[in-house]
Amino acid sequence: MGLFKRNKEKSTNDRHTIIEAQKPRTHILFIDDDTKFNTVKILKDSGWKNTKTVKDIKSIDLPIVQNADIVFVDINGVGKLLGLEYEGLDLAYMIKHKYPEKKVVIYSAKKNANSFHKAWDIIDSRIEKNALPIQFQNVADNYCLSKRRDL
Repeated sequence: MGLFKRNKEKSTNDRHTIIEAQKPRTHILFIDDDTKFNTVKILKDSGWKNTKTVKDIKSIDLPIVQNADIVFVDINGVGKLLGLEYEGLDLAYMIKHKYPEKKVVIYSAKKNANSFHKAWDIIDSRIEKNALPIQFQNVADNYCLSKRRDL
């Protein structure tokens, strides 16, 4: 076995070990009025046990938001309890602005969602709602790997 192949296998094993060690400590929150969004179940089944979904929130100071490391925010149908004009975009902006250390990801089934909204400038990522579940999991994996470097 060549040195390159051994190093690549070691790197892959290290990556997996780090992610598996961080999974139980990583809290993921989905804010989505569609409580049957299947990606949440898939993440839980993949070992992300601290994954929760809420239909909407009435305050960004709620413990469920404060305790989340990663917050996925749907663009449509959330933020209504706060009376937000641009719903999920405003909500994502508010969360990221108040908690810059959190990973905030916007997702949507809509392709053209207010492309000039200020949320796009500060969020960490965006994903199409119908994206493969692995794309959502990659966000969590990369968060775990970045936190490991911070330790």
